[in-house]
Amino acid sequence: MRPPRMRVALFGRSLAGFTLANAMERAGHEVQMLSDPAELSSFETLIIAVGDSRLEATVELLEPHVHRGLIVFHTCLSRGVQVLDPLETRGCVVAALAPFAHMRWAVTTLDELGETVVELNITEFRGETVALSDAERAPFAARAYYAEMLRRLHISAAVDAHFLSPSEEPPLVGEDMDTEEIIAAYRGATDPGLRRSYVEVARRLGEVDGREELEMWALQEESR
Repeated sequence: MRPPRMRVALFGRSLAGFTLANAMERAGHEVQMLSDPAELSSFETLIIAVGDSRLEATVELLEPHVHRGLIVFHTCLSRGVQVLDPLETRGCVVAALAPFAHMRWAVTTLDELGETVVELNITEFRGETVALSDAERAPFAARAYYAEMLRRLHISAAVDAHFLSPSEEPPLVGEDMDTEEIIAAYRGATDPGLRRSYVEVARRLGEVDGREELEMWALQEESR
């Protein structure tokens, strides 16, 4: 049986948030950008599409306007579900739901209800989930962003070196990444070798992709 279609509010403009919003729209839900949190009463679902550094402040901003039964997803890969506790205590069903590869989602929930809601949505996307605890998300995010940065550099190098024939399409990359999320995920890299390589790879990706903020951050980290 097909779950009911929902009105979905998208608050914020992160790439991960847009990925979730687009997936829900393709599944038949009505997605609208939310500029005024006071309008939340007319929505059944809320996607919080902001990065790591702004997540707590955004939850605090939204808290007075949520209502019991509202489904709330945040899409920050490096953060768990506990950051949504202020909304859960107001009766919201909360989950951390972030894309990290094609059709794959990192999921953290508080209870069986949240798990069921996520499962219903992911089934509609024809996606796969990786269940993580709050403590596992930061290290997972570091590895996921590191792998995706390497993948992008590999494709760029293959194209530059003419490893692909003129008629051959370059391989598809995974989900796009916000620079601020690449930087935020670095804190989850605890292995010294990974930390060193993460910064080197981030600097090179900054050069190749023209991400000046990422390149400057990596140069600063290398000089520490």
